[in-house]
Amino acid sequence: MSLHTMTMLLFDVLNQPHTLMPLILLLIVLGTNIYTGPLTLFKSHKWYPLNILESLIVWCDQKLNRENRSPSDLLIRGGLTSIIIFLFSGLFGYLVTCLSQALPLAWIFEIILLLIIVDQNIMFKNILKIYKSLKKNDTASARKIIGDITTENQIKMDPFSIARTSIEVLATSLVIRLFAPTFWYVLFGAAGIVSYHAVTMLNTRINHNNIRYKDFGLITKYLNITLLILPCLLAGHLIFIASLFVPKTMPVGSYVSMIKYVNKYYSFNLGFIISAVAGALGLALSGPKTYGKTTRNKPWIGHGTAMATHHDIRRSLHLYATVFLINVLIIASIILIKQI
Repeated sequence: MSLHTMTMLLFDVLNQPHTLMPLILLLIVLGTNIYTGPLTLFKSHKWYPLNILESLIVWCDQKLNRENRSPSDLLIRGGLTSIIIFLFSGLFGYLVTCLSQALPLAWIFEIILLLIIVDQNIMFKNILKIYKSLKKNDTASARKIIGDITTENQIKMDPFSIARTSIEVLATSLVIRLFAPTFWYVLFGAAGIVSYHAVTMLNTRINHNNIRYKDFGLITKYLNITLLILPCLLAGHLIFIASLFVPKTMPVGSYVSMIKYVNKYYSFNLGFIISAVAGALGLALSGPKTYGKTTRNKPWIGHGTAMATHHDIRRSLHLYATVFLINVLIIASIILIKQI
């Protein structure tokens, strides 16, 4: 097939009713992201969209979150900051969608926006590197990688804890970086995914667990929790479905674990996905963790063994890939149904 023919075919596919366009663009981006990761061209430039958002969050933090203010004042200011950024991000996304529907070839702007935000590829590759390192008994390399993607003290981690943490990070990434963004995009288009990503960035930058943001970041915390409730619940059930197709996993164990352990994880939302993965793999995840010099005795999630290995990481990667394919099939099915 010639390049001209492929180009004409792409434009023909994109010349669809407005209700189908966002879903088709999402499929293209998910397929592209497998190989390329997120679009980072011009990432160092100040006008890069995520840099603009980051600068706005930093400015609000510096101007509004001052130590001499009362807790109630900080709560109000932080709440207004979160809500305004959330709403304006949604408005920006909505304008991008309107533009892509109104002008020829303007869908390029929306696809660029999606390529910037969707980034499930990065974490998958990091966990794959850890798997390969542990497979070769190269614990030092695995520790270095896990130290780059978590806040845990990797020096205290043995191969079992590295494997457990890798599986938890991958499961969390499945929701935060893949399923939740696509979920809100399917429901509300660019407005949904941009608003969600803005709240995720807010929650990272002004995290309520940091003493400086105890009051200023409280509304952001609950806004983030609200946006993750449905995606986490659905993702937990997708793990159950995916485990039906992945060898050496336990679908029933996944569902039982999700029901039994969901409220024992530090985050109720993420508890759905962590407990489902633990049950599917026959593992006990979470447990005691060391941050700096402090060890926190977190409860074990799951009724299996805590001695996770690189084999378990491989199975978790297979689960992730299967959920990704199910996600794509759901989107494709919605497109087909809307065409009937």
